[in-house]
Amino acid sequence: MDENYKRTLERAVRQLCNGADVVCDDLALGRRVPRLNYMTGGYSWDDDYVWDSWANFQWVGFLAGRLWLLHLLTRERRYGDAALTLCQRIGPVLARHPTVFSSTGIDMYYALTLGHQITGREDLKAWTLAGGDNFANIFDRKANAFLQIAGADRIVIDTGLNLPSMFWASQWEPERAALAYRHLDTVLEIGLLRADGSSCHAAALHPETRAVTGLFSLQGWSNDSVWARGQAWAMLGFSHAYEASRKPHYLDAARSAADWYVAHAPQGWVPRYDYNDPERDKLPYDSCAACIATAVLLRLARWLPDRAQRYRNVARETLKILLADFLTPGGVVLHGSWGRMRHVEAGKPRLGRFPQEDVMPYGNYWIAECLYRELSTDWSILSLDGKA
Repeated sequence: MDENYKRTLERAVRQLCNGADVVCDDLALGRRVPRLNYMTGGYSWDDDYVWDSWANFQWVGFLAGRLWLLHLLTRERRYGDAALTLCQRIGPVLARHPTVFSSTGIDMYYALTLGHQITGREDLKAWTLAGGDNFANIFDRKANAFLQIAGADRIVIDTGLNLPSMFWASQWEPERAALAYRHLDTVLEIGLLRADGSSCHAAALHPETRAVTGLFSLQGWSNDSVWARGQAWAMLGFSHAYEASRKPHYLDAARSAADWYVAHAPQGWVPRYDYNDPERDKLPYDSCAACIATAVLLRLARWLPDRAQRYRNVARETLKILLADFLTPGGVVLHGSWGRMRHVEAGKPRLGRFPQEDVMPYGNYWIAECLYRELSTDWSILSLDGKA
């Protein structure tokens, strides 16, 4: 690795530590559950963990995952201790309640599963397994897929990001991943990954038969456009499934989505929120999509030798730009967006300030994963099949 590039990565780790130190200090004062501030990327503090609300979700898992990775990168115990404290505040809740909102899968994996991988603590594993059992509550057996939210009439491309703890658990009990694989097979069957490798965001379900009635976008420019973060979610979900199963059709899907992403890399490397919006150059970037896709390209480069050089080049050029132009001295990834939020349901809040930007929860974890994968050769902690 080029020494200048390595120094850039190490400097970025120190920037992430700046923000993590504030979290550690707050926890030492007795504060309980952090809540991401979409304006600043900092955290306010709640008394209780919210497991059952999209509007009030706190995104604890991504913070815990970032702390776990900083613990590994720096060998600073305080980051691991802080991550464990957060796990102890959310784990019993996830183990106790049937899932109603798919993003709790984030908290199961990036907090609890990574924590078990690093510490070997059996309580973290037990909470993960119980949480995985509870996740079946949002599996629609007629639609043969997980719903985004209990009772919702839609399947979304995002859900693959919420399933890795189930894939990981299948090392010991294969049936634990059965519904996760069925979900991703359904995603392929209904066309959320298009023939050209681009992604569609969502499928609408008939309220009674649960048949797919149409494909649409919740957050992109149009139903036929490519929402940038949705493309990254497609790459991620199928990469998870391949890593855990080694089934070639998942690798084919991940490669198809990645090839599309690489072929459409914009000048400056970081995409706008949607690839097809005619006004996109005046609208927000999606730095989170770039962070997620960069981490996935680094993984795929190990599995696809014929694409390794191209994938790594796009990943590293993107990461350089993210660190130079999108990362603050406090380790916050700026210039993100929820997107257009085109289908807001009656009585439900509208997330985000589009066309203004927001600080998003996703990039602040995946920037840490990008740094970890570049600075470490042993990725077994993040592996879903127990291998490096």
